[in-house]
Amino acid sequence: MRTTVLVVAYRGDRWLPACLRTLAAASEAPLHLVLVDNAENTVLDALDLSAFEAEVLSTPRPMGFAAANNFALMEASCLGEAVLFLNQDTKSPPGWIDVCRRALAGAPRLGAVSPFIRTYADDGWDPSFWACLSAAQHARVEAGDLEEAVLPVPSAPAPALLVRTAVLRATGPFDPVYGSYYEDYDLCRRIREVGHSVGVCPGARVRHFSGGATVTEAQQRHRMRQVLRNRILYRLRTAARPRWQAALGWFLADFPRRLARGLVGTPSSQPPAVTLQAYGDLVRLGRRVVSAAYDGAQWRAYLQRLGWPPASIGDGALPNDSPNDSSSSSPVASS
Repeated sequence: MRTTVLVVAYRGDRWLPACLRTLAAASEAPLHLVLVDNAENTVLDALDLSAFEAEVLSTPRPMGFAAANNFALMEASCLGEAVLFLNQDTKSPPGWIDVCRRALAGAPRLGAVSPFIRTYADDGWDPSFWACLSAAQHARVEAGDLEEAVLPVPSAPAPALLVRTAVLRATGPFDPVYGSYYEDYDLCRRIREVGHSVGVCPGARVRHFSGGATVTEAQQRHRMRQVLRNRILYRLRTAARPRWQAALGWFLADFPRRLARGLVGTPSSQPPAVTLQAYGDLVRLGRRVVSAAYDGAQWRAYLQRLGWPPASIGDGALPNDSPNDSSSSSPVASS
């Protein structure tokens, strides 16, 4: 199963050398690497990409995680039979991609799989990964009671997410309305909707630094705002009741409760300004928040503008021209 690895680099100087150095040993088979320069990177020219079938793309402007990965999907010279979305702030133990590929090969209805994700220092579990497991699965992980190749989960996190390219053709890419955070949950939701399952591989490990691009207090507050906004949007999209009723419930019940908790300063609460900004963002989304029909129409219009599926979804062949030469890059998009 030939694999294309998408790595979006944003303020990535601290992370990229270790990410790519360890990635080279994560698979015995050749990897097609699409490295995306998404602003404020200075080490790209010094990186050794000789271990990969590599191409380097540059976004026309800084993009959110979802849009930058979609740019890579559209502009890559080709895509393998599987696409690995990999964060820049990861370290790859040897062979983990092979383990995940074998899991996909052994389960035709498995649409996407993630490794078990540890913290960057390998001293605990990554929060985004741990949140995807049920309480019963938490207990099994802690007890070491894991014999199967794949644990089923509703959603798997995007720091390291391997997806069948044919499934991506059917589901579409990440929804850029999320920007960053919860775009992986939304993609997994659509994978389930087209009849495929999602899982995590106990036999594979990756290490991830959560929030690697968040270093200042302003960036931390922006992250909290994005997480809150996108969590609500995702839950509205998965609510059992009509969208407008679910939205009304969030604005009438959750909004004042969060404000009150922020004013009091209870544990895990957000500052009131963050809550106000997040709900203001939802108001600016307008009909996408309250109407599932309109939201769906906007998604379909985005796919049409994007030209989905891209021509790069072909037979899974790796690039034939100038292998191991990062200078043979695809052109930058004109818009």
